[in-house]
Amino acid sequence: MSIINQTLRALDARQPGRAATPAPHRLRTLAKPRRAGLWILLAILLPAAGLTVWFISPPAAGNLTQPPRPASRQAALPHAATPVPPNTQPAPPRALLASPAVKEAAVAVPAMAATRRGAADPDAGVTPQAPARPPRLSAASVTASSPGSAITPPPAIRKEVNQAIDGDKAEEGYRKALSLIQTHQEGQARALLGAVLETSPGHVAAREALAALLSEAGQNQEAEKVLRIGRATNPGHAGFAFSLGRLQAARGDTEGAVATLQGGMEGRSVSAEYHATLAALRVRLKQYPDAVRQYEQALKLQSDQGLWWMGLGLSLEAQGRNDEARSTFRRALMTGNLTDKLAEFARAKLAE
Repeated sequence: MSIINQTLRALDARQPGRAATPAPHRLRTLAKPRRAGLWILLAILLPAAGLTVWFISPPAAGNLTQPPRPASRQAALPHAATPVPPNTQPAPPRALLASPAVKEAAVAVPAMAATRRGAADPDAGVTPQAPARPPRLSAASVTASSPGSAITPPPAIRKEVNQAIDGDKAEEGYRKALSLIQTHQEGQARALLGAVLETSPGHVAAREALAALLSEAGQNQEAEKVLRIGRATNPGHAGFAFSLGRLQAARGDTEGAVATLQGGMEGRSVSAEYHATLAALRVRLKQYPDAVRQYEQALKLQSDQGLWWMGLGLSLEAQGRNDEARSTFRRALMTGNLTDKLAEFARAKLAE
């Protein structure tokens, strides 16, 4: 108010013929109404300004109540500095989010994506759009994911599992039997192989090993029995027919041996020796054309066997095919693996 008083004094001093003494009285007279009006104006403007500031200014961020972020979410972030691409997929509907299947699937989502989505309320300013085709849960997946539900495999699967377990035990027993054979414990090996075949009749190697052990022990009838059972359980395995045919031939049953070997020709693993054995038995029965065919099959598979060349030459000679027989005897000598007696015999044939 000092500036106003000074201004009033200056104005009074400039007026002529007016005494300077009334100035203080006039100053007091003017100052009273001016001071009262100023206080009234301030009393009106201050509340209005406060209301304006309260409506215009945003609320302080510190006053908003936010739930504390769980520590487990923060701990689950392996790389906090890695930039995360924005989520471009539409927000799922609340009904889908509330389903147990989706809640279980959300557990498998990486923690970084879960933190990004969990930072805001799904309903805040967002209108969710339902997917065109909602996911369907099959009965099998629901049963498998349900806690506490016992899954019983079908009978066929249980049978396969049991067979696999039995097969493992049979293989273990077979290997133990081989170890016993190497330590000359053939009796224990035979007993163990017999036990293996009781639990796993289709174990081919165990059956062949048992038949060989029985034959070496002079128990040919038992060996033949083991091989016949093998042919019945696994007719496609030519090895059983081959071993059985040789045992039959050894006891003089040539026709039975030929029938056995001929019956196993359609099986697997028909070797060159298989053909040569059948050819020699055909020669013994004087079935030379069939013997020639079997020798030729054997030599196609293994052409360096001089003994088979000699058998083929004799079979050709028995049919009057002397020129072919002489050529075959030369091939037998060329192999270089004939015994001295057979080599001398071949030279004598060529000298005729």
